[in-house]
Amino acid sequence: MRKLQTNLIKAQESLSSFLKETTDKSDEEIKNLSIKFLDQIQKKLTNKDDKTLILESLKEAKHNQPIYINGISYISLCEHHMMPFHGSASIAVFPKKKILGISKFGDLVGHFSNDLTLQEKLTEKIASFIHETLDADGVFVKMSAKHLCSDLINSQNSSEDVITTYSTGVYELDYSLRNEALLNFS
Repeated sequence: MRKLQTNLIKAQESLSSFLKETTDKSDEEIKNLSIKFLDQIQKKLTNKDDKTLILESLKEAKHNQPIYINGISYISLCEHHMMPFHGSASIAVFPKKKILGISKFGDLVGHFSNDLTLQEKLTEKIASFIHETLDADGVFVKMSAKHLCSDLINSQNSSEDVITTYSTGVYELDYSLRNEALLNFS
C-alpha cells in the first residue's frame, strides 16, 4: 500500500508537470485535476469484485432453452491508449444445469471491464468464464462499443460502434442458434 501511495505521488507530480507545459490552467487547477484523474483511474482498475462471490448464487436449472440478456452497459479502458471505450454487452446462454441470476451477468461484465483491456479480449473473457463456470452447453457474447481513443486521434473519421462477438459450445457449432441470438439482441 505504501508503494502504491509513493507511485501515486510520483504520477501526480509527473502529470502536473505535463499539464503545466501543455495547458493554461493555474497551478491549483492542475494539482486538483491530476489528483482527481489518478484517483478515478485507480478506482476503475482496482474496483474488482471477487468472481467467486458474484457466482455464489448458482442454482440448479430446469430450463433447457437459451436465455438472452440484452444491453448490459459497461465502461472499460483500452490497453493501447488508456482511453475509455463504452457500450453494451449482450449474452446468450444455453444452460445445462446451472443458471445465474440475471443481475449477476451485469456484475460479471462490470468485473471484467474494470481493467486495461481490448474489446476483443473482454468479449472472449466474459464468454469463456460464463461457459466454464456454468458448464453451459454454449455461450454467445456480442459487445458493441464507442472507442474514445479513435475519436480523439481522428475526429473527422471516427468510427461508430465497434462490434465483437465470441461463441462457445453449441453457439460455435450451430449457426442457426447464433442467428437466433443475434435476432434476440436487436
